[in-house]
Amino acid sequence: MQASANFTKAIHICIYINLKGKLIPSSQLAESLKTNPVVVRRLIALLRKHNIIGSVSGSQGGFHLLRPAKEISLWNIFEATKEEEFFHRPKVNHECVVSSNLSGLLFDAFQEAERSMKPKLKKVSIAFLTNKLKKIIGEKEVSEAIKGVF
Repeated sequence: MQASANFTKAIHICIYINLKGKLIPSSQLAESLKTNPVVVRRLIALLRKHNIIGSVSGSQGGFHLLRPAKEISLWNIFEATKEEEFFHRPKVNHECVVSSNLSGLLFDAFQEAERSMKPKLKKVSIAFLTNKLKKIIGEKEVSEAIKGVF
């Protein structure tokens, strides 16, 4: 199963902000993600709505984490970015008996799968992932790379 693009981009945003440790403009986040700033602003709006990211306006403003990275779990980010359904339903062909009933057939299994993800995602924080990145690449290398970026 592949995670939602919004979910993984939002994780990226939170780790990046945590590593930088200062206010980050959306244009910098967009460059880091290699995506359009509009995409970043939409994701930030979702993260703000769920009290994960805050902002400071003005020329020196930007975005920051609203709480310590150890208190932001992947489940928090999942809830902020998930669409109505994590497992997307295909287009329905009402003339096909399978297509027109697939949603009902899969509903319970998909709900159970989402419920089973919750305890696992709640255990993984942005701080944990930040530290894992530092262990994989090296703390000095991450620090130098993040300072050199943008």
